[in-house]
Amino acid sequence: MKIGVVGGGAVGMFFAASLAEWFPVTLFTRTKEQADKVNQQGIIIEERGTASVHFVQGASIDELPECGLDCLVVAVKQYTLPAILPLLEKTGPYPALVFLQNGMSHIEMIKSLPQKQIYVAAVEHGILKSDLVRINVRGRGKTNIAVFRGDQQAVKVMTEQAKISFPFQWWEDYETMLLGKLAANTVINPLTAILRVPNGELISNPHYLKMAETVYQEFTAVFGKKLNEGAWDEIMHICRTTAANHSSMLKDIESKRPTEVDAILGYVLSQAEEKEIALPVSAALYHMIKGIAYGKKE
Repeated sequence: MKIGVVGGGAVGMFFAASLAEWFPVTLFTRTKEQADKVNQQGIIIEERGTASVHFVQGASIDELPECGLDCLVVAVKQYTLPAILPLLEKTGPYPALVFLQNGMSHIEMIKSLPQKQIYVAAVEHGILKSDLVRINVRGRGKTNIAVFRGDQQAVKVMTEQAKISFPFQWWEDYETMLLGKLAANTVINPLTAILRVPNGELISNPHYLKMAETVYQEFTAVFGKKLNEGAWDEIMHICRTTAANHSSMLKDIESKRPTEVDAILGYVLSQAEEKEIALPVSAALYHMIKGIAYGKKE
């Protein structure tokens, strides 16, 4: 099974390096510089004080349509996805596609793709990118995955082969699965980014916890009927197990990169507007993040 991974960020490199233990993997990167370094040095994973090197093929994203892959894992940020879609269309009805984006706004984008087998996934691993070939594993979890189009068969070899050290968990309904991740992202990301605190402070500080509860209550007002009833407990579990970690949105702001606030809070607010539900706290957080990003441009 030939696997490709699109995206040279922390998650993309982690997937490429991890899956290379069982399969031939090509990592498609935005820059030739990163692809060349991957070919020269491999991907270095640092975890619990040790480092391991994993060799994959590095290639420019422009080479994607000609590669003849069986499975392609799309690990770019939500806001980068529109630029990638034309390349995915050129690959034809195959390979199987696995999308790892935060939020849910990508669901509309991928509906028009020609591939017969499409999957969406929610990643629980905590990964930090150190440089072009080096990542740090801050916490291992699993990858939740569900069928968006087709059936499980096209990626069954991948999910079964890798399950011992790189586990996947299948969900029957992709919307319920993604809503659970969206709930966590909606509560944790904006608050930690604005307050400039690690994830654990959302539960150790009673005032921050009250804010988190309020954001979650607004989220359930929009999605409560479809949300897994254990979603709040899962958010608290994430905060505890990643207590020292900085959320992806906080890291984006610290690094002056674009955030995924539109894919996360923006999506929540758009769904609330359709249902004529007011979310005053979530709206305030959304504009705070947008305001911080706007200020970083100046």
